[in-house]
Amino acid sequence: PHTVRAFYGDLASAAFAAAFVAALAIVFLLVVRRIRLFFHDFHHLPLLGGTPFVQSSFLGLVLLGLPGVLGLGPITTACVALLAVWAYLRTAERVVATCALLALVALPWTASAVARSTAWTGTVAERIDEMERGAPSDEEVREVGARFAGPAAPAALYAAMGRHYKRRGNLDEALRYYALAAAADDRAPEIQVNVGNVLFLKGDLDGAKAAYLAATDRAGSDLVVLGAAHYDLSKLYLRTSDMEKSGAAREKAEREAGDFLRRFGSDEDFSANRYLVDVPVPEAKIHALAVADGSPDAVASWVRGRVAGSLPRDAWPWAGLAFASVLWAFGFVAPRLGPSVACEKCGRPACRRCDGGASGLCGQCVNVFERRRLVDARDRLRKEAAVRRYRQREVHTTRILSIVAGGAGQIWGGAPALGALLLAATLFAAFFLWFWRGVLPPPHPSQYVLAGKLLLAAPLGLALWAYAIRDAFRRTE
Repeated sequence: PHTVRAFYGDLASAAFAAAFVAALAIVFLLVVRRIRLFFHDFHHLPLLGGTPFVQSSFLGLVLLGLPGVLGLGPITTACVALLAVWAYLRTAERVVATCALLALVALPWTASAVARSTAWTGTVAERIDEMERGAPSDEEVREVGARFAGPAAPAALYAAMGRHYKRRGNLDEALRYYALAAAADDRAPEIQVNVGNVLFLKGDLDGAKAAYLAATDRAGSDLVVLGAAHYDLSKLYLRTSDMEKSGAAREKAEREAGDFLRRFGSDEDFSANRYLVDVPVPEAKIHALAVADGSPDAVASWVRGRVAGSLPRDAWPWAGLAFASVLWAFGFVAPRLGPSVACEKCGRPACRRCDGGASGLCGQCVNVFERRRLVDARDRLRKEAAVRRYRQREVHTTRILSIVAGGAGQIWGGAPALGALLLAATLFAAFFLWFWRGVLPPPHPSQYVLAGKLLLAAPLGLALWAYAIRDAFRRTE
């Protein structure tokens, strides 16, 4: 569990960081791409009609940054920014923006799930697993008991301590801890099997038989417990020379848990730890104790505080889901408001309020390219040069973004879905390498961890990055 959960922690942390950064980057790129249109329409609001464009734009920036100033977290800032530019986004861009928003909403839940699957080091589950799988000394076991035992101690802890003392030959101490385990969980069938083994070794055959039969009654569909109980019963009947019952119990045991019994039992080895088969503490009960201290909820609360700031806890995640629904509802209403569109040639806002037309060209481009006789030749050449510069800027911006962050160029250049996937995958490989020491390093980390990560993540990240650059350059030829 130390190594496996640490590896899962590295993968989950890299994916977590990649999702967070990619979601914010996607929102930022889409907002910057369309913010000019928002400022233009914002200037047309009745209260701002007489103010200079620079002042109204500055006021718009202040309003967009207000959630961050109020400490409402990056997700609220992203939501407000998306609301400002939602009317100007294409459908594909809206889908990608919604996915980014939902990824931010899901981060606390994801963090809690990751904590549940990776928590191990320093927990009571770790110490129980060490007692079950390893060979700790009596002093170490007493230390664990002094640290974790008490009125609220789990039955698995006492059961593991009982198995330890039984394996060491201290039967009285083993029986004492098994009694504590049974008191903490009187329905645990594996404890009854182990109690029967201790009583068997102490010579109390009647008590052992009663414990085995109690285990079979409580086992339900747990074949390991049933197999071990019948196996030990067969040894008890053999001791009492009841060969018929011994054979019948042994046949049942073989049908129920033959592989388990061949691994841990023996008919030739008469030592106490081989002749009778104990049932270990179920792994599910041990793993459940890894998160019994509430650490997943604490992690989720911490992430929620970083993502949502001072938003009320009860508003999560319903507020984010509701806002996503509001955005799509606003998208259906937005065309009736007549928002500006980016001019197909020069990128300037094509506004029906300013130009009086409803085409995809701004007023200047309409006069220059559709009403050529109304514009002087020198002005037409100047506008054509501005169009060329705009297109060159778009090409250069797309290519530079693809080089700086694989996938960002596609988001800017009109392929948001592909760009989002490439950006998230490239960031995952980068963060996986960045966390090369491990977010949750095992007690004895391997010296080959970094080499293994380089061999796995570096080629993947470089391949995705190169593909993103090649695709961006191909799209802008």
